[in-house]
Amino acid sequence: MKFRAERTEFAEAATWVLRTVGARATLPALSGVRMEVAGDRLLLGSTDLEISSTLSIPVQAHRDGVALVPGRLLGDVVRSLPNAAVSADADADRLHLECGNARFDLRLMPLEDFPSLAAASDDATPAVMKADEFAARVAQVARAASTDDARPVLTGVYVEATADELVLAATDSYRLAVLTLGWQQDVEGTVLLPRRALDEARRSAEQLGSEVRIAFEDSQVGFDFGDRQLVTRLIEGSFPPFRQLIPSGYERRLEVDRADLIEVVRRVSVVGDANTTATPVTLHLSADTVRVTAGSGEIGEAEESLPGVLEGDDLQIAFNPRYLTDGLDATGTQQVALEFRDDLKPAVIRPTDETDDSETPVDFLYLLMPVRL
Repeated sequence: MKFRAERTEFAEAATWVLRTVGARATLPALSGVRMEVAGDRLLLGSTDLEISSTLSIPVQAHRDGVALVPGRLLGDVVRSLPNAAVSADADADRLHLECGNARFDLRLMPLEDFPSLAAASDDATPAVMKADEFAARVAQVARAASTDDARPVLTGVYVEATADELVLAATDSYRLAVLTLGWQQDVEGTVLLPRRALDEARRSAEQLGSEVRIAFEDSQVGFDFGDRQLVTRLIEGSFPPFRQLIPSGYERRLEVDRADLIEVVRRVSVVGDANTTATPVTLHLSADTVRVTAGSGEIGEAEESLPGVLEGDDLQIAFNPRYLTDGLDATGTQQVALEFRDDLKPAVIRPTDETDDSETPVDFLYLLMPVRL
């Protein structure tokens, strides 16, 4: 394998594919990046057995071939390259890199130990979304998924696709985000995707722009960004029946400025106990005022008020401040509505006006369990 490539393009490609290298893999080969020269393209690939990523860039190819390069070392090298073209030449056990006056010799890993990279089937009919729309919708929902591997199904995002509608849902048992997006696509299916895979796809969509093609299959889902592809395996198991958790009505409804409430909650919550994960903040709701308090006499106390319009009786209710600000942030609108039954039942946060540039109808809600005081 021998080629010459533009430094910026090579470094950016290597950095992108390193996102799915198996950092704590029990199989050493998973810590490597597969590099292959075929024709006038350099193909890079990596996998942690959950997510596989592949991409190709144009190069001046001198000799076809394949090599497995240590991922962490490759990342350190590309971040330090000077601003000059990169020349690479691989022999039986080493990759020789030259860039300007810099020279690197990297010992290769056994290629035969590296697994086959997953790829989307040619038979799968993909759904097509604008990259910015895809990234925005994933960001709204994925934040509610759990990061605790003890319950794998809660670390995933439930995706339900029909010809005219896409539903995304995620929950960690303390909160639930549900988004329904109107679309016209020739796809149908229900899958449970790892949150990390969707976050990687979202980051790629934000970085690359244009559009993303999503291929739903029986055991995997692929995201195609043109010259880059991500393929993720699905999570096995049944996602909770989340629709049953959504209240059919409310007794009280608060309308408030989203950014103002986020700022107040964050400011007041700094007096929380450093020895606990999240000291709750309490919302004291009245007809035209929201008073936010946190803390205790032992550590410190804080309170701040802001205007809001409450329909229904006064209410005092407490929440985990991070979960609350996550939900407020996810709506993305200037004004939000918070719907309540009482101080012990879940609250629902909804956008009250649509301020983004979406061309398709979107319905979003964020359900949040209160903290018992």
